[in-house]
Amino acid sequence: MNARYLLWISAPVVLSAGVIWLSAQEPKGDPKGAAAEGVKVAELASQLQAREKSIAQKEADLRQLEQRLNTLQTTLDKDRGELATREKAVQDALAKLEQLKVRPVIDTQIIRTYEAMEPAAGAQAMKELAGQNMDVAVALLAGMTPKKAARLMDQLAPLDAKLAGRLSERVGLSKPKDPAA
Repeated sequence: MNARYLLWISAPVVLSAGVIWLSAQEPKGDPKGAAAEGVKVAELASQLQAREKSIAQKEADLRQLEQRLNTLQTTLDKDRGELATREKAVQDALAKLEQLKVRPVIDTQIIRTYEAMEPAAGAQAMKELAGQNMDVAVALLAGMTPKKAARLMDQLAPLDAKLAGRLSERVGLSKPKDPAA
């Protein structure tokens, strides 16, 4: 026999003996290996439970935050509505104020009529007119020449000083309405 044949026959036998020897080294039913594996499983289970508790706590915190956010959103919406209402009221008041500052256009015929009246009679008529429509009285007084308006106011002041003051104030604060508009 040749060495080559001997090598071909001995190599599989040696390998088989090595596999048998290795399998004898690690028995399949080793209680130590099972215990080690059981410890790992128990450890993994406790880690998993801890994570689940942590996630559950985070979910509860998120729900609380969501409820607070919804409450804040509701409050914000309510405040926004109140603010819009107040803003509209302020805009309406400003528009009314601007309207009060503008005198209506008065027919020059009536202005000239009051200028031609005796100051005492004109003052009495102005008092009645102001009681009915303050805007027309203001426009009428503002349209008169300053000298004739002064005579009328001289007679109006002893009759009703508060009215004379209000008329003066309104004439001073108002401006004529633009006839082109």
